[in-house]
Amino acid sequence: MYPRRNAGRCTRLFAPRSSTEVTLYVTASEIALVDRLHLRFVSTITGAPSVLELDVDIDTRADDDTQRAQLEPAFLRGLVLAVATRNPAAVTIAFATPEGANATEPDTSPYGLSLSLGGSGNRTERYKSFNGYGELGVSRLTPTMRFEATLAASGNLNRQPSLVTDDGTVVSLDSEQWSVAAGTEAAWLTSKCWSFGGAFKIGRDDPKGQYNYVYGAAAGVEWDKYAADDPRGNRLSILYSAGYKVERYNLRNELGERFAHYPVHTLVASGTIRRDKVGLGLSLSAGGELIHPDRRHDLSASPYVEIQLGGHVDLNLSFSITKRELPPPDESMIDPADFELLSRLSYAEPLSMNGSLNVTIHWDRTNGARNDRFSDI
Repeated sequence: MYPRRNAGRCTRLFAPRSSTEVTLYVTASEIALVDRLHLRFVSTITGAPSVLELDVDIDTRADDDTQRAQLEPAFLRGLVLAVATRNPAAVTIAFATPEGANATEPDTSPYGLSLSLGGSGNRTERYKSFNGYGELGVSRLTPTMRFEATLAASGNLNRQPSLVTDDGTVVSLDSEQWSVAAGTEAAWLTSKCWSFGGAFKIGRDDPKGQYNYVYGAAAGVEWDKYAADDPRGNRLSILYSAGYKVERYNLRNELGERFAHYPVHTLVASGTIRRDKVGLGLSLSAGGELIHPDRRHDLSASPYVEIQLGGHVDLNLSFSITKRELPPPDESMIDPADFELLSRLSYAEPLSMNGSLNVTIHWDRTNGARNDRFSDI
């Protein structure tokens, strides 16, 4: 029941308990000069807590208004979830700084560190193989800029019985290969949709690989449909970049080059759809030599999946198919009996397909910023 004023009189209206959606049970106990009230709210409203219990202390020597002020916050806390479930528009939420607390900015950092590892192996009595991959990255990220530096290395070791030809020649089928690479990339946002940036990368292969060394630098512009801090992590972008490459090859190519340098440009369209901890993406790219695209060019499609396994561990699955054109090695430079060299010439094939499975261990920046610009350069 509750009081109601009508025509100058105070009347009481009675509500049957059978139709009550929230019932309040109150138990009071004396503690010195304080009455401790235990409030137990029992609700039958679907979606609201069925039981909510609160304690509140009432000063027995205070006046009515003071006691009401002490009781009211707890009473409202007990009812607010039930009322919000029944009528959301009737409830508003406001935050306030506790008395005596200092509202200071948290100590955060824009720097992050990541470590990616992957590998596989096989061993029998006569056959052994192992390949591994690792990448260490350091980054700085804010809502208006992104910088990242990486150092990567990969290697493969293969041991198997030698091949003996009809004339008695023994051909070793063992192989060892490795490569190292390093790079930096940065992006600056000028608006929600537009950003500018660049990248610099270097790399080196073992003596049987494609490159004795390679350098490359590029700068470009990117348009994005979604903001860099899109809360769902969705992305749809188009990136155009242009730059310059310097290459020295381990084998002379069919153009007679052991050394080449030329301008390049690339167009990349990329999109990612994220739901909770899983992201599905697709990247399409086309690029090549700027002046002589018939010599060097490539078209690539790369779908990928990103899964967050925990606070510091991610799983990445990717696949790519590439149609490319580049000067192959001069055949006179290839020893037909050098199996290890022959097994390394896949980089000159016009069609390439590869897949990868990587686990990334990362310690993220603590400033909470998101920025995915120029991650395809």
